[in-house]
Amino acid sequence: MGMGIGINDAVPDEGILRRKQESVACSVWFTSTGRIMPKLMKYKETNGEIVTVYQISVLSSAKKNYCGIPTIEFLCEAMIGSRLQKFRLYYYTERQEWKMTK
Repeated sequence: MGMGIGINDAVPDEGILRRKQESVACSVWFTSTGRIMPKLMKYKETNGEIVTVYQISVLSSAKKNYCGIPTIEFLCEAMIGSRLQKFRLYYYTERQEWKMTK
């Protein structure tokens, strides 16, 4: 009879991230408890224009693994252009890289 030894010892994995990701530069604030709070980001549009997004509101965040790659996923909203838009920011902790999906 198994007593649970070796069961559920693996980190849960979300599988493949199927959304199209764009590289972004992100300015963050670290709280006194070590929590990451994205505050500003910049990304390049398809026409080459660099867009700066100020005052990012983080709605939720979660530590996840996508295909074994540790990631922190942030659900955010901010004014982009003249519209309030929701988007996701992904911080890849091992590569120290930021990506965005709309």
